[in-house]
Amino acid sequence: MQSIGSKVPSFSLYGEQAVSVADTDSLHIEDIQSRSRKYLWRIGTHRHTVLCQCVLVTAGPVTVVLEESQSCFNGPAVMIIPAGTIHSFRFRPDTQGYVLTVNLQRLVSVASGGLQAPIEALFAVPRAIDLGLNPSLAARASQQLECLLHEFRQPEMGMEPIRSCLACCALWTVALASSATAAGDTHSGPDLERLRQFRMLMESHYAEHWPVERYARRLGLSETSLNRLCRRLTGSTGFDLVQQRLALEARRRLMYLPSSVHGIASELGFKDSAYFCRFFRRHSGLSPKGFRRRHAGG
Repeated sequence: MQSIGSKVPSFSLYGEQAVSVADTDSLHIEDIQSRSRKYLWRIGTHRHTVLCQCVLVTAGPVTVVLEESQSCFNGPAVMIIPAGTIHSFRFRPDTQGYVLTVNLQRLVSVASGGLQAPIEALFAVPRAIDLGLNPSLAARASQQLECLLHEFRQPEMGMEPIRSCLACCALWTVALASSATAAGDTHSGPDLERLRQFRMLMESHYAEHWPVERYARRLGLSETSLNRLCRRLTGSTGFDLVQQRLALEARRRLMYLPSSVHGIASELGFKDSAYFCRFFRRHSGLSPKGFRRRHAGG
């Protein structure tokens, strides 16, 4: 299967070589200006294979692309970027804010019990959220990230526990602001862990078109239990999530790879390219060729 990475670069931090899970620190924080200025306020299309990001814009404009969805905001706004999400930014010289990059698995492992589930739920899906209706929570998150940035710049050894604690508090505040905006629900840690395991299995096997029953068996669940879990946490069944992942990968390949429609269908496990075209239109509202034309040069 051709790799999206050949067209969409993978970074640790933008412009820096990607690293493995074992080589990453728990977190990194910087202000938006420090890196975006070097790239003339444009952070090009890329992804982070093992790291998640929370980008809080406190003031000024931002245009963000998460996968194929583009949003424009004037701060305060927050962008949540789970590992693997293809994204890009366009800032302006007057844009202010913070970029928090975390190894989610490591960070959550040191978080207190009450913080783990909200932080994991925050990174369940990529999203861009206008925080204009929650200025007080946005201000609290900004203050916490400013404090974290100050501690991050200190040269003393042994600061990791303090930094991790501050990062967890800031992400919890962002999760609170996000859930207040989106009227989201809270869920238990074990449920989120099962969903995470399901998503990890999907990443390895979505192109093999596994039935949901096979995923459930690998997770030690019944198919009914897995579907109930997925519907409770995401609003979609397990089958729907697998189909959505296939459709996402199809859109990525049509946007970033020169492969033919027939080639992409074959790479994604479709033996019949006509069926792939029907599948794609059902999930994206366009034919594969129509979708590619719309996003050509984007």
